[in-house]
Parts: sequence; structure tokens; C-alpha cells
Amino acid sequence: MTEHTRKTARQGDKERQIVVSVRFPEPLLQKVNAYADVVDTSANAVIREAVEEHIRSQVRTPEFQRKSKEFLRRAQEQVAVLESEESTALVS
Repeated sequence: MTEHTRKTARQGDKERQIVVSVRFPEPLLQKVNAYADVVDTSANAVIREAVEEHIRSQVRTPEFQRKSKEFLRRAQEQVAVLESEESTALVS
């Protein structure tokens, strides 16, 4: 990673960051660390970029599109239940 890239990366990291704990099998973590060493970056950056790429690729799939529509349908049903309970309570 060049000095310019490091400065740019630091500037991009100004958004709020939250620490999470993730468990990895040791062999996978060794691969992440080895890859990070080769490309001169941090394991954190490798993991973050991998998660971002995974999400980008998955949201384009027909399965995700189907599941997201189903999720919205279920959410609308739940809101309808809440609204009907509210209007029942107001009538009583």
C-alpha cells in the first residue's frame, strides 16, 4: 500500500466505525492474514472488502430478490396487524 493510498484510506475511515467480534476457523484467519501481508494491507481491510463484495454480488441474485419481496410482504402484514389493533383500541 503506497503512502498516498494509506492517507486516502485513513481519510475514508472518518465515518463512524463499530467494533464487532467475528469468529474464524484458524486456517481461514491464516489465509486472511497471509493475503493481507502479500497485498500490504490489514486483515481488517481484507475482511471488510470481502463482506462488501459478497453483499454486492448477493443482492443481484434472483434468490435475494425473491426473499426481499417476501420480507416486505411479511413486514406489511405485521404493520397491518398493528394498525388493526390500534383502530380496535380507539373504538373501545
